[in-house]
Amino acid sequence: GLETMRCSVLHSSAASRCCGSSYGRSGRRSSRSVFVRFHRQRVAASSFESSSSSSSSSSSSVDVDGAAQTTTTTETRKEEEESKGLTGETLQKLKRDLTEDLSHLFDDRGIDPKLYAENVVFTDPLSKYESFSGYNFNIQMLKNVFKPIYTMHSIEKTNDFEITTRWTMKMYLPSFPFLWNPELTFTGRSIMEMDQRFPHECVKHVDTWDSIENQTYLSPEAVQEVLKQVFNFAKTPENLKTPKYVTLRRYRDFEVREYEKFFVAETTVNSNTGSAKMEDSEAGQAFNRLAGYIFGKNEQNEKMEMTTPVFSNKNQKMQFVVEESSNSIKPVDGSVAVKDRERFLVAVASFSGIANKEITDETEKKLREAMKREESINDGVEFLPRRGDEFVELAQYNDPFTNPLQRRNEVLIALENIRDDFIALV
Repeated sequence: GLETMRCSVLHSSAASRCCGSSYGRSGRRSSRSVFVRFHRQRVAASSFESSSSSSSSSSSSVDVDGAAQTTTTTETRKEEEESKGLTGETLQKLKRDLTEDLSHLFDDRGIDPKLYAENVVFTDPLSKYESFSGYNFNIQMLKNVFKPIYTMHSIEKTNDFEITTRWTMKMYLPSFPFLWNPELTFTGRSIMEMDQRFPHECVKHVDTWDSIENQTYLSPEAVQEVLKQVFNFAKTPENLKTPKYVTLRRYRDFEVREYEKFFVAETTVNSNTGSAKMEDSEAGQAFNRLAGYIFGKNEQNEKMEMTTPVFSNKNQKMQFVVEESSNSIKPVDGSVAVKDRERFLVAVASFSGIANKEITDETEKKLREAMKREESINDGVEFLPRRGDEFVELAQYNDPFTNPLQRRNEVLIALENIRDDFIALV
Protein backbone atom coordinates (compact mmCIF):
# COMPACT_ATOMS: atom_id res chain seq x y z
CA GLY A 1 0.00 0.00 0.00
CA LEU A 2 2.81 2.29 0.90
CA GLU A 3 4.40 1.63 -2.45
CA THR A 4 1.12 2.23 -4.25
CA MET A 5 0.66 5.57 -2.46
CA ARG A 6 4.20 6.61 -3.37
CA CYS A 7 3.63 5.79 -7.03
CA SER A 8 0.38 7.81 -7.07
CA VAL A 9 2.12 10.86 -5.57
CA LEU A 10 4.96 10.64 -8.07
CA HIS A 11 2.50 10.31 -10.92
CA SER A 12 0.48 13.26 -9.74
CA SER A 13 3.64 15.37 -9.38
CA ALA A 14 4.80 14.43 -12.86
CA ALA A 15 1.38 15.14 -14.26
CA SER A 16 1.33 18.42 -12.43
CA ARG A 17 4.75 19.38 -13.84
CA CYS A 18 3.66 18.29 -17.24
CA CYS A 19 0.44 20.36 -17.17
CA GLY A 20 2.22 23.28 -15.57
CA SER A 21 4.91 23.17 -18.17
CA SER A 22 2.33 22.99 -20.93
CA TYR A 23 0.34 25.93 -19.49
CA GLY A 24 3.51 27.93 -19.08
CA ARG A 25 4.48 27.60 -22.76
CA SER A 26 0.95 28.31 -23.87
CA GLY A 27 0.85 31.48 -21.72
CA ARG A 28 4.16 32.72 -23.02
CA ARG A 29 3.08 32.01 -26.62
CA SER A 30 -0.18 33.96 -26.15
CA SER A 31 1.55 37.01 -24.62
CA ARG A 32 4.12 37.08 -27.38
CA SER A 33 1.36 36.87 -30.02
CA VAL A 34 -0.45 39.89 -28.51
CA PHE A 35 2.82 41.80 -28.37
CA VAL A 36 3.60 40.99 -32.01
CA ARG A 37 0.15 42.09 -33.12
CA PHE A 38 0.42 45.34 -31.09
CA HIS A 39 3.89 45.98 -32.49
CA ARG A 40 2.68 45.42 -36.06
CA GLN A 41 -0.25 47.87 -35.54
CA ARG A 42 2.12 50.49 -34.20
CA VAL A 43 4.42 50.04 -37.17
CA ALA A 44 1.46 50.26 -39.58
CA ALA A 45 0.14 53.40 -37.85
CA SER A 46 3.58 54.91 -37.87
CA SER A 47 3.94 54.09 -41.55
CA PHE A 48 0.53 55.70 -42.30
CA GLU A 49 1.41 58.84 -40.35
CA SER A 50 4.73 58.98 -42.11
CA SER A 51 3.03 58.47 -45.46
CA SER A 52 0.39 61.15 -44.69
CA SER A 53 3.04 63.55 -43.50
CA SER A 54 5.08 62.88 -46.60
CA SER A 55 2.01 63.35 -48.81
CA SER A 56 1.06 66.58 -47.03
CA SER A 57 4.60 67.82 -47.30
CA SER A 58 4.63 66.92 -50.98
CA SER A 59 1.29 68.71 -51.54
CA SER A 60 2.53 71.82 -49.77
CA SER A 61 5.63 71.70 -51.86
CA VAL A 62 3.51 71.54 -55.04
CA ASP A 63 1.39 74.52 -53.88
CA VAL A 64 4.44 76.62 -53.17
CA ASP A 65 6.06 75.60 -56.41
CA GLY A 66 2.82 76.34 -58.31
CA ALA A 67 2.53 79.82 -56.79
CA ALA A 68 6.17 80.48 -57.53
CA GLN A 69 5.68 79.24 -61.08
CA THR A 70 2.61 81.51 -61.53
CA THR A 71 4.56 84.49 -60.20
CA THR A 72 7.44 83.65 -62.49
CA THR A 73 5.05 83.34 -65.47
CA THR A 74 3.49 86.73 -64.68
CA GLU A 75 6.89 88.37 -64.34
CA THR A 76 8.06 86.74 -67.58
CA ARG A 77 4.95 87.94 -69.42
CA LYS A 78 5.44 91.42 -68.00
CA GLU A 79 9.05 91.45 -69.18
CA GLU A 80 8.03 90.17 -72.59
CA GLU A 81 5.31 92.82 -72.96
CA GLU A 82 7.67 95.58 -71.85
CA SER A 83 10.33 94.42 -74.29
CA LYS A 84 7.81 94.67 -77.14
CA GLY A 85 6.76 98.19 -76.18
CA LEU A 86 3.28 99.53 -76.90
CA THR A 87 2.52 97.32 -79.90
CA GLY A 88 0.50 94.36 -81.09
CA GLU A 89 -2.26 92.96 -78.90
CA THR A 90 -1.08 95.05 -75.93
CA LEU A 91 -1.75 98.21 -77.93
CA GLN A 92 -5.08 97.00 -79.28
CA LYS A 93 -6.30 95.99 -75.81
CA LEU A 94 -5.26 99.33 -74.34
CA LYS A 95 -7.12 101.19 -77.11
CA ARG A 96 -10.21 99.06 -76.45
CA ASP A 97 -9.96 99.67 -72.72
CA LEU A 98 -9.57 103.42 -73.14
CA THR A 99 -12.42 103.62 -75.65
CA GLU A 100 -14.70 101.76 -73.25
CA ASP A 101 -13.50 103.80 -70.28
CA LEU A 102 -13.98 107.20 -71.94
CA SER A 103 -17.51 106.27 -72.97
CA HIS A 104 -18.29 106.41 -69.23
CA LEU A 105 -16.52 109.72 -68.68
CA PHE A 106 -19.62 111.54 -67.46
CA ASP A 107 -22.01 108.78 -66.41
CA ASP A 108 -22.55 107.15 -63.01
CA ARG A 109 -19.93 104.47 -63.64
CA GLY A 110 -17.12 106.94 -64.31
CA ILE A 111 -13.57 106.22 -65.37
CA ASP A 112 -11.48 103.26 -64.19
CA PRO A 113 -8.66 104.34 -61.85
CA LYS A 114 -6.64 101.24 -62.82
CA LEU A 115 -5.92 102.84 -66.21
CA TYR A 116 -4.34 105.94 -64.69
CA ALA A 117 -1.31 106.55 -62.49
CA GLU A 118 -2.04 107.98 -59.04
CA ASN A 119 0.05 111.03 -59.91
CA VAL A 120 -1.35 111.47 -63.45
CA VAL A 121 -0.95 115.05 -64.72
CA PHE A 122 -4.02 116.53 -66.43
CA THR A 123 -4.11 119.89 -68.22
CA ASP A 124 -6.46 121.66 -70.60
CA PRO A 125 -6.84 125.38 -71.41
CA LEU A 126 -8.90 125.92 -68.23
CA SER A 127 -7.79 123.19 -65.79
CA LYS A 128 -4.65 121.72 -64.27
CA TYR A 129 -4.31 118.80 -61.82
CA GLU A 130 -1.42 116.55 -60.73
CA SER A 131 -3.19 113.54 -59.28
CA PHE A 132 -5.93 111.11 -60.22
CA SER A 133 -8.13 112.46 -57.44
CA GLY A 134 -7.84 115.98 -58.88
CA TYR A 135 -8.45 114.70 -62.40
CA ASN A 136 -11.55 112.83 -61.24
CA PHE A 137 -12.74 115.85 -59.24
CA ASN A 138 -12.70 117.91 -62.44
CA ILE A 139 -14.76 115.26 -64.23
CA GLN A 140 -17.34 115.13 -61.45
CA MET A 141 -17.59 118.93 -61.36
CA LEU A 142 -18.25 119.09 -65.11
CA LYS A 143 -20.77 116.27 -64.83
CA ASN A 144 -22.77 117.88 -62.03
CA VAL A 145 -22.71 121.49 -63.29
CA PHE A 146 -22.66 121.35 -67.07
CA LYS A 147 -24.34 118.02 -67.96
CA PRO A 148 -21.79 117.34 -70.72
CA ILE A 149 -22.16 114.94 -73.62
CA TYR A 150 -18.85 113.46 -74.79
CA THR A 151 -18.39 111.80 -78.19
CA MET A 152 -15.09 110.19 -79.17
CA HIS A 153 -14.50 110.02 -82.93
CA SER A 154 -11.12 108.27 -83.18
CA ILE A 155 -8.23 106.84 -81.15
CA GLU A 156 -4.74 106.03 -82.43
CA LYS A 157 -1.16 105.56 -81.31
CA THR A 158 0.70 108.75 -82.25
CA ASN A 159 4.11 108.14 -80.68
CA ASP A 160 6.07 105.32 -79.02
CA PHE A 161 4.12 105.56 -75.77
CA GLU A 162 1.46 108.08 -76.73
CA ILE A 163 -2.21 107.57 -77.60
CA THR A 164 -4.35 110.40 -78.99
CA THR A 165 -8.12 110.70 -79.26
CA ARG A 166 -10.32 113.16 -81.15
CA TRP A 167 -13.62 114.16 -79.58
CA THR A 168 -16.57 116.52 -79.38
CA MET A 169 -18.05 117.73 -76.10
CA LYS A 170 -21.29 119.66 -75.65
CA MET A 171 -22.12 121.32 -72.33
CA TYR A 172 -25.37 122.84 -71.10
CA LEU A 173 -25.29 125.59 -68.52
CA PRO A 174 -27.95 125.63 -65.77
CA SER A 175 -30.99 127.83 -66.41
CA PHE A 176 -30.18 129.83 -63.30
CA PRO A 177 -28.53 132.26 -63.54
CA PHE A 178 -28.20 131.61 -67.29
CA LEU A 179 -31.81 132.23 -68.26
CA TRP A 180 -31.02 132.09 -71.99
CA ASN A 181 -29.83 128.45 -71.63
CA PRO A 182 -26.52 128.69 -73.48
CA GLU A 183 -24.92 125.62 -75.02
CA LEU A 184 -21.15 125.25 -75.25
CA THR A 185 -19.42 123.11 -77.85
CA PHE A 186 -15.75 122.16 -77.89
CA THR A 187 -13.85 119.86 -80.22
CA GLY A 188 -10.25 118.82 -79.87
CA ARG A 189 -7.71 116.17 -79.02
CA SER A 190 -6.61 114.32 -75.89
CA ILE A 191 -2.91 113.45 -75.96
CA MET A 192 -2.29 110.66 -73.45
CA GLU A 193 1.25 109.75 -72.45
CA MET A 194 1.45 106.15 -71.27
CA ASP A 195 3.91 104.62 -68.78
CA GLN A 196 6.61 102.65 -70.60
CA ARG A 197 6.23 99.86 -68.04
CA PHE A 198 3.52 97.26 -68.44
CA PRO A 199 0.49 97.64 -68.05
CA HIS A 200 1.10 101.17 -69.42
CA GLU A 201 -0.97 103.43 -67.18
CA CYS A 202 -1.73 106.95 -68.32
CA VAL A 203 0.78 109.30 -66.66
CA LYS A 204 -0.09 112.52 -68.52
CA HIS A 205 -3.28 113.73 -70.21
CA VAL A 206 -3.29 116.97 -72.24
CA ASP A 207 -6.47 118.31 -73.88
CA THR A 208 -6.31 120.83 -76.72
CA TRP A 209 -9.16 122.79 -78.36
CA ASP A 210 -9.56 123.37 -82.09
CA SER A 211 -11.01 126.85 -81.48
CA ILE A 212 -7.86 128.43 -80.02
CA GLU A 213 -4.16 128.65 -80.87
CA ASN A 214 -2.75 129.37 -77.41
CA GLN A 215 -3.34 126.14 -75.46
CA THR A 216 -1.55 127.22 -72.28
CA TYR A 217 -3.39 127.08 -68.97
CA LEU A 218 -5.85 130.00 -68.56
CA SER A 219 -4.71 131.72 -71.73
CA PRO A 220 -6.74 134.88 -72.56
CA GLU A 221 -7.78 133.23 -75.82
CA ALA A 222 -9.28 130.26 -73.95
CA VAL A 223 -11.17 132.49 -71.52
CA GLN A 224 -12.49 134.60 -74.41
CA GLU A 225 -13.70 131.48 -76.25
CA VAL A 226 -15.69 130.33 -73.24
CA LEU A 227 -17.22 133.77 -72.60
CA LYS A 228 -18.17 134.11 -76.26
CA GLN A 229 -20.18 130.91 -76.08
CA VAL A 230 -21.69 131.61 -72.66
CA PHE A 231 -23.00 135.02 -73.74
CA ASN A 232 -24.39 133.89 -77.07
CA PHE A 233 -28.06 134.81 -76.61
CA ALA A 234 -29.35 133.12 -79.77
CA LYS A 235 -32.00 130.54 -78.96
CA THR A 236 -33.28 127.44 -80.67
CA PRO A 237 -37.07 127.18 -80.22
CA GLU A 238 -37.99 124.66 -77.57
CA ASN A 239 -40.06 121.57 -78.35
CA LEU A 240 -39.40 121.78 -82.10
CA LYS A 241 -37.52 118.95 -83.76
CA THR A 242 -34.41 119.71 -85.79
CA PRO A 243 -32.24 117.59 -88.10
CA LYS A 244 -29.62 115.59 -86.20
CA TYR A 245 -25.98 116.46 -86.68
CA VAL A 246 -22.62 116.17 -84.94
CA THR A 247 -20.03 118.93 -84.78
CA LEU A 248 -16.78 117.38 -85.98
CA ARG A 249 -14.67 120.54 -85.64
CA ARG A 250 -15.39 123.82 -83.92
CA TYR A 251 -12.98 126.55 -84.96
CA ARG A 252 -12.76 130.15 -83.81
CA ASP A 253 -15.26 131.53 -86.33
CA PHE A 254 -17.14 128.51 -87.67
CA GLU A 255 -17.72 124.80 -87.28
CA VAL A 256 -17.85 121.70 -89.45
CA ARG A 257 -20.96 119.54 -89.09
CA GLU A 258 -22.05 116.18 -90.37
CA TYR A 259 -25.83 115.98 -90.81
CA GLU A 260 -27.68 112.71 -90.74
CA LYS A 261 -30.23 111.96 -93.46
CA PHE A 262 -33.50 113.89 -93.12
CA PHE A 263 -36.55 114.80 -95.21
CA VAL A 264 -37.78 118.18 -96.48
CA ALA A 265 -40.72 119.73 -98.28
CA GLU A 266 -39.35 122.03 -100.99
CA THR A 267 -40.69 124.83 -103.18
CA THR A 268 -39.21 127.51 -105.44
CA VAL A 269 -38.89 131.17 -104.44
CA ASN A 270 -39.40 133.45 -107.44
CA SER A 271 -37.29 136.25 -106.02
CA ASN A 272 -33.97 137.92 -106.63
CA THR A 273 -33.68 139.63 -103.26
CA GLY A 274 -31.93 136.79 -101.49
CA SER A 275 -32.91 133.70 -99.60
CA ALA A 276 -34.34 135.21 -96.41
CA LYS A 277 -37.85 133.92 -95.94
CA MET A 278 -39.53 137.17 -94.95
CA GLU A 279 -37.66 139.53 -97.26
CA ASP A 280 -40.37 140.06 -99.87
CA SER A 281 -43.78 138.87 -100.95
CA GLU A 282 -42.39 136.07 -103.15
CA ALA A 283 -40.43 134.60 -100.27
CA GLY A 284 -43.48 134.98 -98.05
CA GLN A 285 -45.64 133.15 -100.58
CA ALA A 286 -43.14 130.29 -100.78
CA PHE A 287 -43.14 130.08 -97.00
CA ASN A 288 -46.96 129.94 -96.94
CA ARG A 289 -47.06 127.13 -99.51
CA LEU A 290 -44.80 125.00 -97.36
CA ALA A 291 -46.70 125.90 -94.20
CA GLY A 292 -49.93 124.91 -95.95
CA TYR A 293 -48.53 121.47 -96.72
CA ILE A 294 -47.46 121.02 -93.07
CA PHE A 295 -50.84 122.16 -91.72
CA GLY A 296 -53.00 119.84 -93.79
CA LYS A 297 -52.94 120.74 -97.48
CA ASN A 298 -51.86 117.25 -98.44
CA GLU A 299 -53.53 114.11 -99.79
CA GLN A 300 -54.26 112.81 -96.29
CA ASN A 301 -55.41 116.15 -94.87
CA GLU A 302 -53.00 115.48 -92.05
CA LYS A 303 -51.55 118.15 -89.82
CA MET A 304 -47.85 117.56 -89.12
CA GLU A 305 -45.57 118.71 -86.34
CA MET A 306 -43.75 121.98 -86.79
CA THR A 307 -39.98 121.71 -87.16
CA THR A 308 -36.99 124.01 -87.44
CA PRO A 309 -35.02 125.46 -89.20
CA VAL A 310 -36.30 126.76 -92.53
CA PHE A 311 -33.62 126.26 -95.20
CA SER A 312 -33.32 128.47 -98.27
CA ASN A 313 -30.48 128.56 -100.79
CA LYS A 314 -29.06 130.92 -103.40
CA ASN A 315 -30.61 128.74 -106.07
CA GLN A 316 -34.04 130.06 -105.00
CA LYS A 317 -35.21 126.95 -103.14
CA MET A 318 -36.90 126.95 -99.75
CA GLN A 319 -37.29 123.88 -97.56
CA PHE A 320 -39.20 122.87 -94.42
CA VAL A 321 -37.90 119.90 -92.43
CA VAL A 322 -40.40 117.01 -92.42
CA GLU A 323 -40.41 114.26 -89.83
CA GLU A 324 -39.48 110.83 -91.16
CA SER A 325 -42.87 109.42 -90.17
CA SER A 326 -44.57 111.96 -92.48
CA ASN A 327 -42.29 111.83 -95.52
CA SER A 328 -44.69 109.59 -97.50
CA ILE A 329 -47.53 112.15 -97.32
CA LYS A 330 -47.90 113.77 -100.73
CA PRO A 331 -48.71 117.47 -101.15
CA VAL A 332 -51.72 118.58 -103.19
CA ASP A 333 -49.90 121.71 -104.36
CA GLY A 334 -47.87 120.77 -107.42
CA SER A 335 -45.23 123.39 -106.57
CA VAL A 336 -44.34 121.56 -103.36
CA ALA A 337 -42.26 118.36 -103.42
CA VAL A 338 -41.05 116.06 -100.66
CA LYS A 339 -37.47 114.84 -100.95
CA ASP A 340 -34.75 113.38 -98.80
CA ARG A 341 -31.39 114.90 -98.02
CA GLU A 342 -28.70 112.31 -97.63
CA ARG A 343 -25.94 112.56 -95.04
CA PHE A 344 -23.71 115.56 -95.82
CA LEU A 345 -20.95 117.79 -94.44
CA VAL A 346 -21.11 121.58 -94.17
CA ALA A 347 -19.08 124.50 -92.86
CA VAL A 348 -21.37 126.68 -90.72
CA ALA A 349 -21.16 130.29 -89.51
CA SER A 350 -23.77 131.59 -87.06
CA PHE A 351 -25.14 135.09 -86.55
CA SER A 352 -28.05 136.77 -84.82
CA GLY A 353 -30.28 139.64 -85.89
CA ILE A 354 -32.34 139.95 -89.07
CA ALA A 355 -31.19 137.69 -91.89
CA ASN A 356 -31.40 140.01 -94.87
CA LYS A 357 -29.44 139.58 -98.10
CA GLU A 358 -26.68 141.99 -97.16
CA ILE A 359 -25.92 140.34 -93.81
CA THR A 360 -26.24 136.85 -95.29
CA ASP A 361 -23.79 137.60 -98.10
CA GLU A 362 -21.33 139.20 -95.66
CA THR A 363 -21.51 136.15 -93.40
CA GLU A 364 -20.82 133.86 -96.37
CA LYS A 365 -17.78 135.94 -97.32
CA LYS A 366 -16.39 135.79 -93.78
CA LEU A 367 -16.98 132.04 -93.64
CA ARG A 368 -14.92 131.45 -96.77
CA GLU A 369 -12.14 133.64 -95.40
CA ALA A 370 -12.22 131.78 -92.09
CA MET A 371 -11.79 128.43 -93.86
CA LYS A 372 -8.70 129.79 -95.66
CA ARG A 373 -7.33 131.08 -92.38
CA GLU A 374 -7.67 127.68 -90.70
CA GLU A 375 -5.95 126.02 -93.66
CA SER A 376 -3.00 128.39 -93.25
CA ILE A 377 -2.44 127.66 -89.56
CA ASN A 378 -3.36 123.96 -89.41
CA ASP A 379 -1.21 121.54 -91.37
CA GLY A 380 -3.19 118.78 -93.03
CA VAL A 381 -6.51 120.65 -92.95
CA GLU A 382 -8.09 121.42 -96.34
CA PHE A 383 -11.65 122.55 -96.98
CA LEU A 384 -13.34 121.64 -100.26
CA PRO A 385 -16.42 123.84 -100.75
CA ARG A 386 -18.88 122.61 -103.35
CA ARG A 387 -19.43 124.91 -106.30
CA GLY A 388 -22.89 126.17 -107.16
CA ASP A 389 -25.57 128.38 -105.63
CA GLU A 390 -27.52 125.34 -104.42
CA PHE A 391 -24.66 124.54 -102.02
CA VAL A 392 -24.90 127.81 -100.12
CA GLU A 393 -27.82 127.89 -97.68
CA LEU A 394 -29.38 130.04 -95.02
CA ALA A 395 -30.93 128.32 -92.00
CA GLN A 396 -33.40 130.33 -89.88
CA TYR A 397 -34.63 128.87 -86.62
CA ASN A 398 -37.01 131.48 -85.16
CA ASP A 399 -40.32 133.07 -86.03
CA PRO A 400 -40.50 136.79 -87.02
CA PHE A 401 -41.70 137.75 -83.55
CA THR A 402 -38.49 136.62 -81.81
CA ASN A 403 -36.22 139.37 -80.50
CA PRO A 404 -33.50 139.85 -83.18
CA LEU A 405 -30.80 139.50 -80.51
CA GLN A 406 -32.09 136.00 -79.77
CA ARG A 407 -32.51 134.81 -83.32
CA ARG A 408 -30.40 131.91 -84.48
CA ASN A 409 -29.35 132.22 -88.12
CA GLU A 410 -26.70 130.21 -89.95
CA VAL A 411 -24.97 130.21 -93.31
CA LEU A 412 -24.04 126.72 -94.53
CA ILE A 413 -21.59 125.89 -97.31
CA ALA A 414 -21.61 122.26 -98.45
CA LEU A 415 -18.25 120.48 -98.50
CA GLU A 416 -16.89 117.75 -100.73
CA ASN A 417 -14.79 116.50 -97.85
CA ILE A 418 -15.44 113.17 -96.19
CA ARG A 419 -15.88 112.59 -92.48
CA ASP A 420 -12.38 111.11 -92.05
CA ASP A 421 -10.87 114.44 -93.11
CA PHE A 422 -12.05 115.96 -89.83
CA ILE A 423 -11.59 113.12 -87.37
CA ALA A 424 -8.02 112.45 -88.41
CA LEU A 425 -5.53 112.98 -85.58
CA VAL A 426 -3.66 115.95 -87.02
